[in-house]
Amino acid sequence: MSLQVVEPRIRGFISLTAHPEGCAANVREQIEVVRGAAITEHIGTALIIGSSTGYGLASALVSCFGYGAQTLGVCFEKAPEDDKPGTAGWYNLAEAHRLARAEGRTFETINGDAFSTEVKQQVVEALRRLGPVDLVIYSLASPRRKDAAGEVWNSALKPIGAPYTGKAFDLRGVLATR
Repeated sequence: MSLQVVEPRIRGFISLTAHPEGCAANVREQIEVVRGAAITEHIGTALIIGSSTGYGLASALVSCFGYGAQTLGVCFEKAPEDDKPGTAGWYNLAEAHRLARAEGRTFETINGDAFSTEVKQQVVEALRRLGPVDLVIYSLASPRRKDAAGEVWNSALKPIGAPYTGKAFDLRGVLATR
């Protein structure tokens, strides 16, 4: 990777730029936490949809470096180009791939629109090679998408069994009762 000076660009409380070394350090820290958990179970193959940041990245790292899974991630990230830095997810995955390769682990990524027919086909082909899926994590941060017919779909959290109405909800309470 060529040397870049990454100037911070902030819009409101969101950083529009990512620093490669900061992202790499974040991935290494997460992997150290996973290793500290001393996981003894094994998972064969994990598919993580939305695998480059946040919950999806953490799930991919735990699957690969904790449970020893052959890990296939799907995400939509941008590589660095000319004087523009890549996205945080791009740098996160660059480090995860580097560490997995160094340890002889399987950590693969398909970078593209997870809803597109092309990416879906790539996932199917990769899973034919990797074997049956033991774990699926869906962590896609895509609030709205357009399908092949041009219809727009919006994401929503939907309760099971009874409708929910209110101004807000606390998932901690829901999860604690299960």
